[in-house]
Amino acid sequence: MSDVLIDLAWLTEEFTNHVDSQNEISSNPISLAALKFTSDNIDVAKEITTEGLTDQERARYIRSLSEITSSEIFEFSTCNRVLYVGFGITKEKLKSAIINFNKIDGTIFETFEDNQAWRQLVKICSGLDSFIIGELQVMSQFRKSVNFHREHGLISHYNSGFFEHIIAANRSIRKQLGFNNTTESMLSLATSALDALLEKNGPMRTAVLGFGDMGMKAVEALLDSNQRDILVVSRDPDVAAQRNPGLAKKCTLISHNVWAEGQYQPDLIISTIRNASPSYHQGQPLPINTPTTVMDFSWPPSFETSALNSVQTLLGMNHWIKISHNLGKEWDYDSTILKSETMIDTIQKRYSETLGNKAQGKFRAHVYHTMETIAKNLETSPYASSEDIPQLGAFSREIATWICHQSSPFHLSTLSNFVINTKRSLSTTMLTHVDHEVKKSILAMSNSDYVIGGAS
Repeated sequence: MSDVLIDLAWLTEEFTNHVDSQNEISSNPISLAALKFTSDNIDVAKEITTEGLTDQERARYIRSLSEITSSEIFEFSTCNRVLYVGFGITKEKLKSAIINFNKIDGTIFETFEDNQAWRQLVKICSGLDSFIIGELQVMSQFRKSVNFHREHGLISHYNSGFFEHIIAANRSIRKQLGFNNTTESMLSLATSALDALLEKNGPMRTAVLGFGDMGMKAVEALLDSNQRDILVVSRDPDVAAQRNPGLAKKCTLISHNVWAEGQYQPDLIISTIRNASPSYHQGQPLPINTPTTVMDFSWPPSFETSALNSVQTLLGMNHWIKISHNLGKEWDYDSTILKSETMIDTIQKRYSETLGNKAQGKFRAHVYHTMETIAKNLETSPYASSEDIPQLGAFSREIATWICHQSSPFHLSTLSNFVINTKRSLSTTMLTHVDHEVKKSILAMSNSDYVIGGAS
């Protein structure tokens, strides 16, 4: 037995996993399948986004994916991307499951694994991969999505800790890059487009479809631009008015049924409707005959081109994607991205060092605890003399220190020599028992079947 080579590296790795469960970067397999919308993949994006679904429908969809993959799945849909994070699953299997479940073309997905998945999520949440670089909205949406998964039991506490690191990294990057004062992406697009249109046409008759968060922001933007002829179309005008009574008083609120009668003929329509499928299409055209511009900020889109006539213009997601490529010029994009990569490297290194330090600390604490337990047991044994007992505690700590200082595998005989050749005046009988108990414990620790107990 003395010739056995002891390697405790696996035990340190096991403590790394314990640190993971306390919100350190996870060492479990983590995969990311991401789809950023382009004019080429919009049709597929509309098929798989959960925007417009009820909470129950979304939870059911995610739970079904988790069941067929036998892993926890995190899903995140916004107005310009859809992504999935899978825990304990390879990126190839995650991508394949999404494709098969949704019956879509899989070539559109970018996939990442482990550290690269973490890095990509940090970039996304920090606004480095958005329509407008540095936009704020995605982080708020990400937090809400994490909370949604927790509240519906879709993700464990252990795995949700992975996202806490992304949120922490986002704070650091946004602060260093000066992103904290940038505006929300879609609101910036809407405001810029609205200002340009109003500057060209002057006062306009406007209609805002929907009076949720985005609808109210659209009304505020119109009022800030000195527009006063504002119509708001809502499913229930009375309920909508209660969301913001002050703002509602400055508008005319009507129901969709009244709107469908066609008595209102606005010059500009801003749509913020939240539906899983288009509200206006060939079978249900826009109830307006006069020239008008439709700004569709709904996702999924609330308008199909077939809903408009030849004198009407639709500015939908394809339009906003093209426009976004020319925005954000106040940032030097290339240098900002390069700088962010360096920041992410530093953050990732810091987290990894923290993880390693905590794991080493827990490993050392476990070794010391084990050796001290041996000493306490021997203090009450019939082998302990009155001279032995006062020395056993200190001796156990010396042995633990020796073990923790071994930077590579060691033979059990080397540890035994250290114990037997101590300068402490312990009886031969006691040294024999200490040697036996220490070797037995360390041999057990080197076995992958070892169950950690008493670790702090």
